[in-house]
Amino acid sequence: MPALPHLPPEVVTDLVLRALSLEAPICEISAVCSFWHSILVRHLAEVLILRYDGNMVSVLRRALQHNKLDVALDLVSRSASLDESEEALVLVAQCGQADLHAAHADCRGGMAIIIAAEKGHREMVHMLLDAPHAAHADCQDGLALLKAALEGHSEVVHMLLHAPQHAAHADYQDGLVLLVAAEKGHTEIVRMLLDAPQHAAHADCQDGHALVLAAREGHTEVVQVLLDAPQHAAHADCQDGHALVLAAREGHTEVVQVLLDAPHHAAHSDCQGGLALLSASANGHIEVQRLLSRI
Repeated sequence: MPALPHLPPEVVTDLVLRALSLEAPICEISAVCSFWHSILVRHLAEVLILRYDGNMVSVLRRALQHNKLDVALDLVSRSASLDESEEALVLVAQCGQADLHAAHADCRGGMAIIIAAEKGHREMVHMLLDAPHAAHADCQDGLALLKAALEGHSEVVHMLLHAPQHAAHADYQDGLVLLVAAEKGHTEIVRMLLDAPQHAAHADCQDGHALVLAAREGHTEVVQVLLDAPQHAAHADCQDGHALVLAAREGHTEVVQVLLDAPHHAAHSDCQGGLALLSASANGHIEVQRLLSRI
């Protein structure tokens, strides 16, 4: 095991006593703590390197597995080869921090930005988009955007949609990102996708399936946003009123009301042979049943 840096005993004693002294300034105590922390980090990194015979990738995985981010970053600075530094970038992206200049931010199909976007590491995403060999926000058919939307990371979604180059498309895969955001009830992200400067998502994509999913989950605000979209607005009666049927089945009274009151293409209470009323009755949703019976 490598030895810690040697310090004369009198220096160590003085540092410890000053740190423990109530009269010592906070800045001195902080400096002593930082000093010893840096020594410990360096020591742990050396131990891991010896244990894994210098295999930086294995060492990094081990450090990150135990949430030793400071050790991981120390190891990253030691990565010599391009392959090692690329692997390090992808691994450290999971923690939202990196300081790599040797690796290309767009390496391995943009895996680093996909991971950072999924975990909501805004600063990491910003760094990758601004790097000399910048990651592409639209890499792998917009997978980073999809992951960020799924997890509700609105700031990351905004960055990906507004990237200066290779911006993500809000309508990729026929509006799949919109469907995911609508189902999860991420209202702000739904608005961003509909208002994207280029390749905006259509609220009525896939025959209004985003509306159907939002209605099923009871996301009233999302339903309203989709119905009020200035262009390509969703129809409340899309898919033969399937949104109404699902909302009624789940007992989402407010959603049912919004669908019935839509100014254009309002849902019909008797759609699909009155299935909405039957579903509400079968599941004991009395308020929905009364609402549908009055129409």
